[in-house]
Amino acid sequence: MIDIPLWPAAPPGPATGEPPRLTLHGADGTPTTSAVVVCPGGGYARLAEHESTDVARWLVTLGLDAYVLHYRVAGGEPAREPLHPAPLNDLRQAVKVVRERGAARVAVMGFSAGGHLAATLAVAEAGGEVGGEVGGERPDVVVLGYPVIDLTGAQSSSRRRLLGTGGGQEQAAALSAHLNVTAGTPPVFLWHTAADQVVPVGDSLLFAAGLARAGTPFELHIFPGGEHGLGLAQDDPAASAWTGLCATWLAAQGFGPRS
Repeated sequence: MIDIPLWPAAPPGPATGEPPRLTLHGADGTPTTSAVVVCPGGGYARLAEHESTDVARWLVTLGLDAYVLHYRVAGGEPAREPLHPAPLNDLRQAVKVVRERGAARVAVMGFSAGGHLAATLAVAEAGGEVGGEVGGERPDVVVLGYPVIDLTGAQSSSRRRLLGTGGGQEQAAALSAHLNVTAGTPPVFLWHTAADQVVPVGDSLLFAAGLARAGTPFELHIFPGGEHGLGLAQDDPAASAWTGLCATWLAAQGFGPRS
C-alpha cells in the first residue's frame, strides 16, 4: 500500500481530522490502464474499514489498481457547520490525481454515504466548480452499493452532517442525485438489498428511474435479503453475487488488467 497526499497544500474548505488522502493498493510500478477510486461509507461521520481495504484487495484480483479515498467526514452530529462541499472536492481531486498518475480510465465505487458521494460527482457538471471551491473531473463509470441518494427527507443523518443544522430543501435537492441526472452522467452499476432498513432500496430505485429518464446506461441488481453495510457480502449467498456481476460489467466498460 502507498499513501498519496490528495492536495499539494491545505485542502479547500473545513479541516476535519486527518488530511484527506488516497491509499493505493496493487501498484507494482507498471503503467496503469484502469483504476478504481473506492469511497467507503460511514454516514459522513467515519469511514468503514470493511468497505475500503477489503474492497480494494478484491479489485486488485481483477487486475485493477484500487485507490481508497480517505475523504473528509464530520465525525459526529449534530453538525452546526456544513461539511459540504469538502467530501465532493476531495473526490474530484482524487479523480484528477489518479488520471495524472497514468490511469486511462477511472471508475468511482461508493458504498452507502460513499455511494452518495460517488453519485453526486456522477451528476455534477463536468469540469465545473463545486460550491465555489476547486473543480475536478468526472469518472468514466460509477459503481454504487446500497447508496444514499435522496437527501430531501429531514431525518437523513447524511443530510444533517453535510449541510449542518441550517441546511434547507433547496440544498438537499441539489445533493439528491436522482433529481440531477443529465445526458452526461456516466454509466452506473447499482446494487442494493430489499431488506435494507437503514438506506431503503427505494433510493436505488429513484436513481435508476432518473438514469432511465436521461437515457444513461445502467445495470441494477436488487437482492432479497441482507442488512445494510454488507460490503463484499461474502457471508450472504445471494448478495455476494454482486462482485461477479460487477466484475463482468466493469470488463464490458473497458476496465481490464493493466497492460
